[in-house]
Amino acid sequence: MNFGGVRLNSEFTLVKTVLLCILIASAVLVLRNLGHSGITYWDEGFHAIVARNLTKHPLKFTLYDQPWLPYDYKGWGENHIWLHKPPVAMWTIWLSHLIFGINTFALRLPSAISLVVTTWLTFRIAADLFDKRAGLIAAFLQAFNPFLFESVHGYRYSDHIDIALLLWVQVSCWFLLRAIRTGKRRNYILSGVAMGVAYLSKSYLALITFGIALVVWGVAWYTGRRNPRSKDRSPSIAPGGYTERDGKTPSPSDRTARKIKISDIGLQLLAAIATVAPWVIYCLIYYRKEFLWEHKRVLDHLNTDVESWGASWDRPLFDYMPLFYPVFYAALLAVVLCLIVVMFKRWQLAELFVLAWGIGVIVPHTLAETKTPSATMIAVPPLLMCLAAVISRAWQRRDWVYTSIWMAGMLAVTIISGGRTLVKSRDQFDELKKIAPFIQTNFWIVEQLIGFGVLLAIFAGVYMLVRHRNVQRWIWFGLRTVALIIALFYAGRYVYTAYSVTERNSKVPLYETSGPRLQREMPENACFFLDDERVGAHFDLMYYADRSTYQIYNKHMKEPRDFKSQAEIARKAGAIPYLFSVKETVYNYPLFIEGKVDIGNGEIQRYQVFEIMETQE
Repeated sequence: MNFGGVRLNSEFTLVKTVLLCILIASAVLVLRNLGHSGITYWDEGFHAIVARNLTKHPLKFTLYDQPWLPYDYKGWGENHIWLHKPPVAMWTIWLSHLIFGINTFALRLPSAISLVVTTWLTFRIAADLFDKRAGLIAAFLQAFNPFLFESVHGYRYSDHIDIALLLWVQVSCWFLLRAIRTGKRRNYILSGVAMGVAYLSKSYLALITFGIALVVWGVAWYTGRRNPRSKDRSPSIAPGGYTERDGKTPSPSDRTARKIKISDIGLQLLAAIATVAPWVIYCLIYYRKEFLWEHKRVLDHLNTDVESWGASWDRPLFDYMPLFYPVFYAALLAVVLCLIVVMFKRWQLAELFVLAWGIGVIVPHTLAETKTPSATMIAVPPLLMCLAAVISRAWQRRDWVYTSIWMAGMLAVTIISGGRTLVKSRDQFDELKKIAPFIQTNFWIVEQLIGFGVLLAIFAGVYMLVRHRNVQRWIWFGLRTVALIIALFYAGRYVYTAYSVTERNSKVPLYETSGPRLQREMPENACFFLDDERVGAHFDLMYYADRSTYQIYNKHMKEPRDFKSQAEIARKAGAIPYLFSVKETVYNYPLFIEGKVDIGNGEIQRYQVFEIMETQE
C-alpha cells in the first residue's frame, strides 16, 4: 500500500509540475512585448479610451469624455456615453490603469492574466471530465493558442472583452460541472453568478452555460425515462470521466448516477439575473436611451446585417474557426464528429458536456445573420478538450478506435495540403447567390475530412484482418507512435505561431511620446483636429493625451472633415480648437507647440500643434 501511495503521489507531482511549466511558459511568452504602443483601432482603441476615462468617473462610461462636436447617441464610434459593451472588462482594465498607470502594458495585462487562468480552468474541467492526461493536452493547446495570443495583444477584432467573456464562461462551466457532480446548490449559485459576470463582459453569449445545464438535464430526464425500474425519478446521467480499461464495462461505482433538477437550473438562472440586475437598473435610470438602443443592436445580430458583418451560414465554420485551430482544424472537426457518435452510444457526461458547450456556441452563430470572427472564441476550450480526450484515450486504453481516429486525423492534415485562404473582403460574397461560398473558398477542409474518412475506413479494415493475431498490438503501437511524432511536429509549429504574434511588437512612438507632453502643456478644454490619415490615429492621440480628438480624414470617410467650421462649433461649446499636424502641409495658423520623435530605424517624426484662431477663414 505504501508503494502504491508513493506511486500515486509521484504521478500527482508530475502532473502538477507539467501543468506549472505550461502555465509559466505561456505567461512568459504572452508577456513578451505586451506593452507595444500600437493600439488597434478595431476594437482595442475604443475599449482603451473608455477604460482610461473610467479613471476619472468609474460609473460613467464615455468615449468622447468631452464631446465638443454634435454626436448621435446611436453612433457608438463617436458617442459620448458609451454602452456598446458591458462594463466588467472595462472595469478590469480601469483597475489595471489605476495600479500600473496609463500605458498599453496596463491595458493588456488583464488579458494576459486571464489567458493563464483560463488555461488552468481548461485543465481542471478536462481532467474532471476525462483524465489528467487529457487535461494537460487541452491546457497546452489553449496556453499557446495563436488567436488568443493575438486577442491578448490587441491584434484582432477582439481584445479583453472577448478574453473576459472566455474567462467567466469557463468559471461558470467549472462550477456547473462541480454542481452536477456534487448536487450542491451552492455551486449552482456560483455558476449563475459567474454567468452573470460573463454577461456583463459580452452580453448574451454568456448564456451558453445555462444552455449546457438544460441539455444535461434534458438528456438525464430522457435516460431516466428509459429506466422505469428506478425508484428515484430525478433526472440523472452517467457521470463521465474516463474510467474504462481495455474495453471493459465500467464498474457499478463508476456508473453512479448524478442528479440534476430543473429547480437547480432555475436557481442558476436567478443567480445570474441577480448579478446582472444592478447594472441594468442603473443604466435604465441614468442612460436609458443609450442602453436600450445598444441592447436592441445586440438582438439585431440575430436577423440583421449589423455593420456589414452579415454572411452566409458557412462563414464561421469555414472562414473564422480555422483561425483558432491552425494546421489541425480538419482533424479537430473529425474528432468532434466521432465523439458525437460516441455520445449517442453511451450518454456519458464527459462527451455530453463538452459537445453541448462547443455545438451550443457554434450553431447559433451559424444561424445568426451577423457573424463576427471572435464570437466562437468561447468554444475553444471544449473543442480542444475533444481532441485531447481522443489522444489520451488512444494511449490510456491502447484502443484501436481512438488510435485510428487520431492517426487518421494527423495523416489527413499532413498528406492533403491546406491552409486558410484569405478572403479579399468581408463583403466579397454578398451578391453571389451560392449556398456555401466559404466552403468553396476553403475546400481544402472538405478534402481533409474526406481523407480522414478514407483513412479511418482503411484502419478499420486493417483491424478486421489482424484482430485475432498477436501482431495487432505492435501495429497499433506503431500507429500511435507515428501519430505522436506528427502531433509533436505540429505542436512545435503551433507554439512558434504564438511566438510570432509576440514578435510583431507594433509600435507607434509618435503619440506615446507626444501625448503626455500635450496632456501637461495643453489646457483641459483643448480639442484636437488631426491630419494623420492612418485609420484610428486619433484614438492613439486621445488615449495618450487625454484630449478629445477628431480625425480630418481617413479612407473610411466619404469626404474630409470641414475642420475649420467644426472648430468654430467646438469653440462655441467651450473648447479651444487646435490642429495637430504630422504632414508637411503649411497651415496659416499660429504655431503653439512643435517637436520631434524618434520612431525607430533612424527616422525622426516631426509634429506641430497650431491653434485654430477664430479670425481664420
